Amino acid sequence: MQNSKVLISQALNTICGNMERTGDPLGLKLPYWTKWAHGLGFPSQGNELLYTARMYQMLPFVVQATEMAAGAMPLVPALSVRAFAKMAQIAGAVATEPLLRLGARRAQALRRRTENALKGIAAALDRVGIHPAYLYEDEPYSGVLLYDLGMEDAVAPIAREVFARLKSSRARTIITVDPHTTFMLREVYPRFLTNFNLTVRHYLQILAVSDLNVPADMGADIPRKIVIHDSCVMTRDLDIIAPARQVLTSLGIEVAEPENTGKNTACCGGPVEYAYADLSRSISGIRARELAGSCKDVLVTCPICLINLMKHEKDLGIRVWDMGEILHRCLAVD
Repeated sequence: MQNSKVLISQALNTICGNMERTGDPLGLKLPYWTKWAHGLGFPSQGNELLYTARMYQMLPFVVQATEMAAGAMPLVPALSVRAFAKMAQIAGAVATEPLLRLGARRAQALRRRTENALKGIAAALDRVGIHPAYLYEDEPYSGVLLYDLGMEDAVAPIAREVFARLKSSRARTIITVDPHTTFMLREVYPRFLTNFNLTVRHYLQILAVSDLNVPADMGADIPRKIVIHDSCVMTRDLDIIAPARQVLTSLGIEVAEPENTGKNTACCGGPVEYAYADLSRSISGIRARELAGSCKDVLVTCPICLINLMKHEKDLGIRVWDMGEILHRCLAVD
């Protein structure tokens, strides 16, 4: 137990150190979050700004980092607290970027899926007449991981920096792509910033009240029925429940509801993955089996839910779709 506490403590210190050194929780120095947008022609300034906060782009690296941490866990019981603390300190200090990038390159399929999800979101916004700006290399990370781990003091300077970057685009409306970033901007940043005056809208809230006007002959290879896994943050913290269902209906996709749905949704296992990988997988497996009982095609609207539930695709014979992937298929974008 003591060594587990040391591991978690060192992980927190490493994340904070990475943010101070590179502005990235994984400590990656070279931009990895802009590749999906190449060739899409986003302006750098405009009334609306698309803010990804790097969440989808991080997923291949997050998977690699989690696997590295899981590989170290068998050593925890065998080492003294002092020895383990020293080992964790050294591990946190070495340059992990080459290892993470090498591992992420092996996850090409996941990277394609996350890039397609973002492209699908952008294409859907374009189809309803919204052509947002994007900050490319200047897009900052939101600090949500530090907030989730209880490090609110570390979030305050990040909130100020992110706000300044977002304002530099001259945008008045920030369009977010995931529930965690939406929550940070709507609920957390205003606690630290008395002058926070940006309108924050999740992309599904925009699409739900717009006409996507998708032709009947498009998206022939998308599922015709899908079961929704609601994100805890999206439903309980943000009260965004109907938009995903409205968008699916507009696409001609039948919506199936699992036993635990809406604000009563069940956890995907994401909140404990960084420290308790086995427990996380057990929780996600329970939820995946529940969803599979309703339909073999599963819809998520959160990148954390995506990587946790997709672990069970092969064993359960399911396909976990991010909403952005559905939009990508429907709108036939490259």
